[in-house]
Amino acid sequence: MRSSTPRKSTWSGSLQRLLARSSRKLQPRSSPRWTMPSNTSRKRACSRRSICSGTERQMTRYRLVVAYEGTEFHGWQKQEPKDAPPLRTAQGVLETVVSKVVREPIVLVGASRTDSGVHAVGQVAAFSTNTEIPVERLARAITSRCPDDLQVLSADVVPEEFDPISNARIKKYRYLIQYGRVIKPLFDRRTVWTTHHDLDLEKMKNGAARLVGTHDFDPFASASHGRETTVRTILECDVEAVSENRIAIEVIGTGFLYNMVRIIAGSLLEIGRGARAPDSIDRAFASGDRALTGPTLGPQGLRLEWIEHDIPTSRDSRTHEEDARS
Repeated sequence: MRSSTPRKSTWSGSLQRLLARSSRKLQPRSSPRWTMPSNTSRKRACSRRSICSGTERQMTRYRLVVAYEGTEFHGWQKQEPKDAPPLRTAQGVLETVVSKVVREPIVLVGASRTDSGVHAVGQVAAFSTNTEIPVERLARAITSRCPDDLQVLSADVVPEEFDPISNARIKKYRYLIQYGRVIKPLFDRRTVWTTHHDLDLEKMKNGAARLVGTHDFDPFASASHGRETTVRTILECDVEAVSENRIAIEVIGTGFLYNMVRIIAGSLLEIGRGARAPDSIDRAFASGDRALTGPTLGPQGLRLEWIEHDIPTSRDSRTHEEDARS
């Protein structure tokens, strides 16, 4: 049974190792095309305290880049079963913490609904508040109140129209596999999938290349995906050696179906160990047959790396531009 109050020392090492192994600098994948109006008196007041009451001011929207070690989370999205206590989720924990920091209830929206046990070093979330917060202090203020398996890596101000879901353009996932007859990982066992089979990386690369493009990924999704269309576009898919007997499957795309990356990883794993040929990918696309793809690998090897967004032009900025043209 999962504890609702985690011990502080349990996950901090795993999360720090996740962050240390991230393949890129963890910052938002876009920059706002606008500037906030200056307010010198408010800034001076805020410099003397960490949080400023702002009942007379308009709502401000903040974007957070979030990392979490997903082992003890029931996924990202809040889950409140009927007649049972709420499950521990990354969204639920973070929303509670942020509400305490800004001293008012907030609604937190995340860009990707990662599953139970899946990790993230580049989740993006947003919320709006009437409370004025020095943005340079926000990430630290939130993280200092979070359990050790969750951190806010950065924060910035975005237009009020910003939606982490609909404004998302591209996402990158990474699946880590340790293979061969080597000792199972100990300290990072929660963040890597293990198999005793030897793997042929060139065959896996061959299979990965066949996934690139726009295809109907229905055979690479769980039956309960609940999407009207299963056509998705993969921009990049590759397999790289990250150390001896350890590889990473990296997938960049415009959108993903339920368990899609984990099934892709399972399919490439079977190709690598010789259970399937690389052209089984083509035959799966042609037939739509789930039996021609691999198993759904466990969540522990999967990590959300980053999400790139389009930042909408703020309403105030558009008004000023229209006034200037008139």
